[in-house]
Amino acid sequence: MDRFMAHVIRPVDVNECWEWTGYKTPNGYGWCTFNGKTDFAHRVAFRLWKGDIPSKMVVRHTCRNKCVNPAHLNIGTYSDNNKADRLRDGTDVQGVRNSQSKLTDGDIREIRIQRAGGEKLRSIAEKFGVKENSISRICARLTWTHVD
Repeated sequence: MDRFMAHVIRPVDVNECWEWTGYKTPNGYGWCTFNGKTDFAHRVAFRLWKGDIPSKMVVRHTCRNKCVNPAHLNIGTYSDNNKADRLRDGTDVQGVRNSQSKLTDGDIREIRIQRAGGEKLRSIAEKFGVKENSISRICARLTWTHVD
C-alpha cells in the first residue's frame, strides 16, 4: 500500500481524482507491479481497497480521468464501460443523430409494422435500402431500441 501511494497525488478533498505519478502507458493509464504482476494502476487500486476483480470484468472509472481514487472505480462489463463512456461524453449517438444512419424513427416503426404483418426480411430491406441483417436486428429490438 505504501509503495503504491508513493506514486499518488491525493488531494485534501478525498472525493477528487487521485493522480498516478508513476509510469504511464502511451494512452495515459498508470502502470505498476502488484504481487509480482504488472497491471494498470486503477486495477491495482481497486484490488487494494475493494478486493478481487471478477473474471471477464473491467474496472470502470466513474470520473472522466484515468485516476486511481477507489471511490471513482467500480466493476462492470466491457459493454457497460463503453456505453457509460459514450453516454458520459455525449458521443452515444442513436438513430437519426448518427450521421451514418440511412433510416429515420418513422422508418423503424414502419419496418416493424411490415415485419409483424408477415413481410419478408429481403423485401423490407430492398424497400429501405439496407441489408436483411439490419432489418432482422431492428425487428428483434437489438438496434434502434430507443424507438417504440
